Amino acid sequence: MAYGKAHPATGLTIGVVLELEGPPPDRPQLDASLRPVAELLGTGPSDGGPWTGADGNAEAAPERGLTDVAHEALARPLEPHRWSCSTVAGLPGGTSALVWRADHRLLDGAGVVGVLAAWTGALGADALVPGAHGPGAHGPGAATASPARAEPWRARGALHRAVTDPLRAAWLCGTPLLERRRGSAAEADGGPSATLSYACAETDLGLLRGIARRHGTTVNDVYLAALSGALRAQPQLHGPDGQMRALVPVNVRGPGDAAVLRNRHIPLRIPLPVAEPDAGRRLALVAARTAGRARALRHPLVRAVFRSVPAVAGGWCFERYFDPGRATLLASNVRGPSSPLVVAGRRVLRILPLNFLPAGHRLSTVLATAQGRAVAGFTTTEPRSAAESFAAAWLEELRVLATAGPWGRVQAAGADATASPAASAR
Repeated sequence: MAYGKAHPATGLTIGVVLELEGPPPDRPQLDASLRPVAELLGTGPSDGGPWTGADGNAEAAPERGLTDVAHEALARPLEPHRWSCSTVAGLPGGTSALVWRADHRLLDGAGVVGVLAAWTGALGADALVPGAHGPGAHGPGAATASPARAEPWRARGALHRAVTDPLRAAWLCGTPLLERRRGSAAEADGGPSATLSYACAETDLGLLRGIARRHGTTVNDVYLAALSGALRAQPQLHGPDGQMRALVPVNVRGPGDAAVLRNRHIPLRIPLPVAEPDAGRRLALVAARTAGRARALRHPLVRAVFRSVPAVAGGWCFERYFDPGRATLLASNVRGPSSPLVVAGRRVLRILPLNFLPAGHRLSTVLATAQGRAVAGFTTTEPRSAAESFAAAWLEELRVLATAGPWGRVQAAGADATASPAASAR
C-alpha cells in the first residue's frame, strides 16, 4: 500500500486472461461463477467490497487475438483495492475470453492461483502450496542432484539448517536494505504513467521439466537461465553497472497460511549471468545462485520477523527491494492447477498471465504453468514489437538448452530430437 501511494502513476494490476471454448458466459452465469472468488477474498458487491461483478463486455475486432486482449487489459486503469472481470467475444476459432484483473495490494501471484482454483473448482489440487511462487516453485521432484545444485549443508542435517537458514535469510533480506539507494528522484515522484506493452511465449511444460531433469536443476532455474540468454543482447535493460539482477518473489506462506490470498512473499534478488556465452553454463550458474535460498526465506523465524515489521518500515523495505538501480527485472513464477479447468461450464483452453511493472523498471516477466502448459508473459515500456522479440528470444533459448548437455556440453546431433519444442511465440 505504501508503494502504491509513493508511485500513484504506477499500475499495480495483476491477473489472468482465460481463453474459453465457445461464446462467453452471460452476465448472470459469470456473476454466479465468481461468487466463490468473492467469498475467498471476503468481499462482494453487496458489502461495499472491491468486486463490481463483470465490468464490461466487448466484441473482438477482426484479427484480434488473445494476446491483444491481454495487451489491452494492462492499458486499462484499475482502481486501487479492486478486482474485476470482463468478457470478450468473437475471438478467432469461435472462442472467447475472460479478463480477471486485481490490484496487487489485494493479493500476490500465489493468491491469483487460489482465485483461479476457486473459480474453476480446482481447490483440491495445487493451489497456494508453499513453493507455488518463486524459486523451487515446481518442487524438488522436478530435478535430480547435480554439481550445479549441490547444497553441502543438507548432509549436515536439520539442526545445521535450523541455524544456517535464518542467517542466510537475514543476509538475503538485509543486504538490499543496507545498500545505498540508486533510484533517481524522477522515478519516485509519481510522474506520468508509461504506456505498457505485452507479449507472451507459450510452450509445453514438459519441455522445461525435461531440461531441468537433464541438468539437475528446477523449472524456475530453466526459466531464469532462458531469460538470461534472451536478454544478453539487450544492454539497455541492464542496470547502471552493466549487471542484470532479477527480483524473484518467493511465496513464504506457512502451514497456517494455505488459504491466505493477501500478499505473503519476499522478493529474492538473483544476479543473472547475462555475460556468460554458454547456455548450459548459464543454467548452472543460475542454479548455483538459487540453491537453498527459497527454503531459507520460508523458515518459520523469517515469517515471524516479517509479520512483526511495522507498516511504515514495510513500505521502506519495499522501496529498497524494488530500487531500479539495484534490481532491473521482476521475474515471477506462479504454478497453477495441473488439472483441466472449467469456468461457467466452458472449458479453459489457454491461460495468459498479467504482471505489473514496478516504478522505474522497463521489463517484468511472469512464468505461469497450468494444464501442462508454460506461458511466459512480458510486460515492458518498450514498443510491443520489442516485447514480442523478448518472447521469441526466450523460446529460442529453451531450444538451445534442450540440446545442450550439463555445463554446456552439446549433445550429439539428433540425440535429443524428441525434446525439440513444439512452441510458438504469440
